[in-house]
Amino acid sequence: MINIIELNNVKCFPKANFELAPLTVFCGANSAGKSTIIQCLLLLKQSNEENEFRTNSLHLMGKYFSLGHVEDLISHQTQGDFFKITIDECEFSTELTSLQPDSYNLTLSKKDNQHVFFQNSFHYLSAFRLAPQNSYDVNYDNSRPNFGIYGEYAIAELSRLGNQPTINRKLARKIWELNNPGHAFPENAPGIPLNIILKEAMKSISPGFDIEVTPYDNFDRVANTFNSSGTLKSVRPVNTGFGISYVLPIIIAALCTEDGGTLIVENPEVHLHPEAQSKLAAFLAMTSRCNVQVILETHSDHILNGIRVYSKENSIPEGHTIFNSITSTQSSDLRNIKKITIDSNGELSDVEAGFFDQSEKDLMRLF
Repeated sequence: MINIIELNNVKCFPKANFELAPLTVFCGANSAGKSTIIQCLLLLKQSNEENEFRTNSLHLMGKYFSLGHVEDLISHQTQGDFFKITIDECEFSTELTSLQPDSYNLTLSKKDNQHVFFQNSFHYLSAFRLAPQNSYDVNYDNSRPNFGIYGEYAIAELSRLGNQPTINRKLARKIWELNNPGHAFPENAPGIPLNIILKEAMKSISPGFDIEVTPYDNFDRVANTFNSSGTLKSVRPVNTGFGISYVLPIIIAALCTEDGGTLIVENPEVHLHPEAQSKLAAFLAMTSRCNVQVILETHSDHILNGIRVYSKENSIPEGHTIFNSITSTQSSDLRNIKKITIDSNGELSDVEAGFFDQSEKDLMRLF
């Protein structure tokens, strides 16, 4: 698990430190800089997966994130002589004077990719997830689960892995026992198939949810239809609300993140009803208790409150969840970072102006 991220001269952060926890949430106003931390992790991950940093380069254009040139990565208000990204004790750095501003690769003078973050399971879902389709591409690389950063392979991977035991067996067991009280899954039983536990996980988000997946191997495509308690027959994804297609990749990716892995999701709340957002937040909090580090970026107070409710109802100890609230200062382009935790009663350790308080402000104006 990553505990600390330190940035030096990276985008809007001349110098910044962020604490991470099993469940970490980045929040703040638009363009405050909350995406930068996730982008740094994506740049490191894609550079390692491409060639394990054998070229001593940070690849700014890749499968997880394409940032642009070196000059797009460097802070406009530099402090000190080095560009640096550090995760725990692993440092990736170089002198600012050695940089080539118009290059798509940043040459590093120091690197250390021995952190478990680089070896363990990893899934990332962008805020821009794929809209509902009549059919989906398959992932040609079957060496490991890959749902695509837009969730474009999620249905194909469900088709491929659906009858196999769920990869994160601890999470699958928690979901099963939550939905079937008094019917504990036997310890010595084979793992719960992915297609079964997916439906169990979706019950709270979309009551009556059901899905049928049909592969079309000759066309390298896969299709699916949805059923629910409110429909008499199967419905194509394009004839169903966007929310279901947007949330499915998140649920599938969580269930398929191995022990010790990392799941990063940007704006999990997109196209979801407030109640569904709260239920999804509880699911992601549950995932973080199954030895998966969950990192979120959100603008939703329903995600915040869903995590708070889950923390209270399950007596989650303080420190398990960290909100990093990022705000811009009025006098300069510098950023303020406030660490906020949640105790076992769901109470916040601190609050500040702009921290998910817009509903209260609006209500005050109404009443």
